[in-house]
Amino acid sequence: MKLNIFVTCLADTFYPQALHAMIKIADRLDWKWQCPGDQTCCGQPMYNAGYFDQARSVAQKFIEVFERTDGPILCPSASCAAMVRHHYLRLFENDSAWLERAKKLGSRVYEFSEFLVDVARIDLQALNARFEDSVTYHYSCHLRQLNLSDQPVSLIRQIAALDYRPLENMEQCCGFGGTFSINFPHLSRKLVDQKVQSILQTRANWLIFSDAGCAMNITGYASRLGSPIRAMHLTQLVARSLGETDV
Repeated sequence: MKLNIFVTCLADTFYPQALHAMIKIADRLDWKWQCPGDQTCCGQPMYNAGYFDQARSVAQKFIEVFERTDGPILCPSASCAAMVRHHYLRLFENDSAWLERAKKLGSRVYEFSEFLVDVARIDLQALNARFEDSVTYHYSCHLRQLNLSDQPVSLIRQIAALDYRPLENMEQCCGFGGTFSINFPHLSRKLVDQKVQSILQTRANWLIFSDAGCAMNITGYASRLGSPIRAMHLTQLVARSLGETDV
């Protein structure tokens, strides 16, 4: 199997270890991979802010880069995967040529847990995955747009010795939502406060997340409260459970 690594902006800038972990997992499973060096942002920030012309220009660059590759495109972010698979269709709805190219490319894009569970059908138990600590999991909103529900938790539950502590209102938004947190700061703060309190109530040692934006919002607010939350991406948890200690 040959994979293409989709390097999202927030992961690249703030959580590169999540990308490193994804590559470590691919190596462990003997999957060949490549990471196109000229890839750029998928255009989501501009799209969310209503700058559709700028988003369209960036999306065209993204499509051109990954069109030169073959095989699945693996992404550590549901929001970025949803941008390519769904919102590109709106960006190019009035341009039949680019719309067809966007559809073809989007069909190759997968969120990390989606690919491992639904496509590769990885059995972590068979790989002797083990992690001796307590964790809880925050479900990011964009997983719904990809029609994903229990894929991340199903991976977590496959890991031996792990103490999984379900989060109350797991699917409730953390309040980030990209530009939402900027345009509606008071509502955003209320949402993240509820999320942080739910996480703290689990008394889990780790918060597992699937989207860097959520992690930034949650851990940032918790730190301001004086109640720091240790967090790691789902890719890191899986990699560590397989014996990779440097992610």
